[in-house]
Amino acid sequence: MKYRMLNWNSNVNAFIFLFLGLLLLIFPIESMSIGGYLIASILMLGGIGYLIRLYKEKPNLTNGDIIYLIISIIAIGVSISIFVDPTWIIRVINILVGIILLISGIMNLINILKFRDSRNTSWWIYISLIGLILILGIVVIINPLFLAKIITRLEGALLIIDTIITLILTKKTKKLVTIEEKQKNSLKIV
Repeated sequence: MKYRMLNWNSNVNAFIFLFLGLLLLIFPIESMSIGGYLIASILMLGGIGYLIRLYKEKPNLTNGDIIYLIISIIAIGVSISIFVDPTWIIRVINILVGIILLISGIMNLINILKFRDSRNTSWWIYISLIGLILILGIVVIINPLFLAKIITRLEGALLIIDTIITLILTKKTKKLVTIEEKQKNSLKIV
């Protein structure tokens, strides 16, 4: 009986993950937008909730209250901007990642040029990889949703792979449990 419930739960979870994986794989931008709306809703509710509490309690506005008031106003502002464009925060984060890649790539390029003088013949491999990092950094800065789409689709593919593995393991476990039950029943008869 326990196994049947576990089997049912595994199958339901697997199909939920399959559905989510397909959504992420086929509709990456729309999926990110839905996530943005969820985050914006939480920020909005938290910010408004604190402002209501502050209004009801009518505190003396100590330093802590002022900090929370500022955080609440920022949370409401960020949530409004996410509602207007749910992908803006993703673009900002990816632009920052692109800038970090560029800075790191330039620093690594400077270091590898010093390394080249040490008569190591594999320095060109490092320069090729650094060049790739620099190019991808520029691409991410120019088109910040490019990286987000790739990562979202990768997440979708991973959820689909997880679903397949879960279904295979559930089937194998069911087979094993059936064999064990038959063995138990045959021992009871003897």
